[in-house]
This record gives sequence, structure tokens and C-alpha cells, in this order.
Amino acid sequence: MSTVETGRAPAHGPGGASGEETGAGDAARATPPLDGPRTSGGAVPRGQFASLAKGMTKELVRDPMALFFSVVFPVLLAGLFVAIMQLTWADGPFKIAVVGSDSQAAQLADALGDGSKVAALDSPRGAPEGMDAVVTPTADGDALRVLTDPESPSVVTALRDALPQTGWEGRGIDALGTDGTPPFEPMPFVVPGVLVFALMSLALSATAGTLVSLRANGTLRLLRTTPATPQAILTSLLPARGALGLALLAVAGVAATALGLLTPLSALTMLLTTALGMWLLMSVGFLLGGTLRSPELTNAIAGLLTPLLLMGSGVLFPLELMPDGFADVLSWNPVALLGDALRHDVTGGVTRHAQWLDWLLIAATAAVLTFAAVRAFRWDTEKKN
Repeated sequence: MSTVETGRAPAHGPGGASGEETGAGDAARATPPLDGPRTSGGAVPRGQFASLAKGMTKELVRDPMALFFSVVFPVLLAGLFVAIMQLTWADGPFKIAVVGSDSQAAQLADALGDGSKVAALDSPRGAPEGMDAVVTPTADGDALRVLTDPESPSVVTALRDALPQTGWEGRGIDALGTDGTPPFEPMPFVVPGVLVFALMSLALSATAGTLVSLRANGTLRLLRTTPATPQAILTSLLPARGALGLALLAVAGVAATALGLLTPLSALTMLLTTALGMWLLMSVGFLLGGTLRSPELTNAIAGLLTPLLLMGSGVLFPLELMPDGFADVLSWNPVALLGDALRHDVTGGVTRHAQWLDWLLIAATAAVLTFAAVRAFRWDTEKKN
């Protein structure tokens, strides 16, 4: 990360040569000295906060590694997951039994294609053995109950893709395996997981690392000599990161909508979940960025913490593949709760807790971490005797 001008010497780029100045230094110079105007109560004027936010935005834009790990790398990771699942996820043909008419069975068979066979039944109890799925419309006709063979979880995805071409267009699918567990579907798992990974990278790489660098090169101490309040200085980092978080949510939302995983109502709850997740993860970023002394140490901790949290929270590695007792304990960590809440928002997501409970625990954890970050924050990296 490039250094920031402190008012004593020109800024230097990563290679050490004198070069362009970073945005935070621009904001420091644009903010009047201590005798400048203040609003009532000592609050920083709106124009000065805008200058601070603009400077912090430039700082983020000029950090290519932070943008890479927050935007580009999660997209590449999503593409890798999709490619792996396309190669390993079993396709048809399937053997399916449908409680309904022969015409409905024929429509479904035509929609599935690939040689799948669909038999019409009068009752689900009459389904022959060896079926990949038994489909039963609910009494109100608004949904389809699908009982699947645990060895053929991909049949649910195939059915979901085929519904628009049948008389059941717009129906929801309530799927359950014969072993009593919900079938795993890759895309409802991947989309929330990649979004959590992107938000975590934004909080750790693009926030904690930036804060430590600003503390280490004296920029934050310089900003405190201006009329800007401490709260204004620190919150000026949030607009750019909030906008980037919304952009990441928009990309995930477009992908989920294109895959048929998102409805207008669930898009609103996904916005709320993402906002709570941003609060949680940014509080972690501010806690690390306000206490650690070295950018190199911060990057090392972020590089270690990110895969541990992602793999140990069921975000990129299904907890169902772990021993039950171990998975149950891990499902209560805050990142796991965030992933669980996001899977509530996509069609076909397998969840462990009620969404309101996920939200409550995420908010409570974020509040505690925010309090800790405020109390532990240090404006520079020098050790105090």
C-alpha cells in the first residue's frame, strides 16, 4: 500500500520514488486548521466531511490489492466453484414420479429432456423403488413437495430449471431427502458464500490494512489537528466501502436473479442481511486496524483469518460434511450466522437457524465488536511506555 503525505515530505509510491499523493493526504490539506469554522456542538461541517470521504475514497481506489481481493478474486472464485460443480455435479437422465395426470408427467419429461423418465401416480405411496424423486403438489397448488434420493440431489436443480416449461410455472419447491435432510444445491450455496467472502475481504484487506497504514505514516494524527472530529475522520472511510459493498450485493443479486434464486421480497431481506453483515465485518476491520501496529502483520493476520473463518463457518465448505456435533458448534459463529441468513434469502438454500435469530445474533455481535473497536482504537502505531 502506498504511503500518505503527512505535510512534512512528499508522498512516495510503493517503489520509494517521489510520486502521486494519496487521497487521505489531499483530505488533510483540504481541511482547515484548528481555528477554522465549526458547526454548533463542535461537529465538523458537512463540506469538510465530504472532503475527508473523498480523500478516503481515493485511498481505496489507489489500493489495487484491496480492490483485487474485494472484487476480482471473489468473482474468479465463484467462476472456479461453478466450473468444478459443472464437471462433478451429476446430470440426468432421472427417474421421477409425479402425483398428477399423464399430461403433466409428459410435460415435465419434455422439459427435463436428456432422456429422463416421468411416471404419473395417483398417490405418493404408489411410487416404485429406484426413483430419483417423487413430486407431489400441495393442496393449495402453490408449491411442490419433492422427496429425493440422497444420492441424486441434483434432481432438485433440474426440476427447478424445468418448471417454467410446465404447467407448474411459478410454483415453489419444498425438497427433502428420504434420509430427512434437505438436498444440497450448489448455486444457492455458492452465491451467498462468495458474497460473504467479498465482504470479508473488503473489511480485512481494504479497511484494516488501510487503517494501520494511515496510523503508521502519521496521517490520522495529522487529521486530528484539523477541525474534523475523531468520529468524522473514522466514519469518512465508510461511504466508499459502503458503496462498494452495495455494488457487490448488486452483482450477487443479479446473478441470483438470473439463476432464479431471488424474488423481490427476498431481495429486500438480502439487503438487510448484507447491511448487518457489513456492520459485523467492518467492526472487525476497525478493531484490527485500530490496534495492530504493522501493515505487514495486518495483512498476514487477514490472510490467515479469512480462510479459517470461511472454511470453519460453512460459508465455502458445507458444515454438513463435518461431524454433527462439531458442525452444530461451528454453526453458531458470527460468520456462519451471516452465511445462514443469506441462504434464507435465496431459493433452495439449506439453513440451520431461523433468520430472525441469525439477524439478532449478528447485530449483537457487531455491537460488541464496535464497542471494543472504539475503546481499543489507537491513533498511531507507536508503543506507549
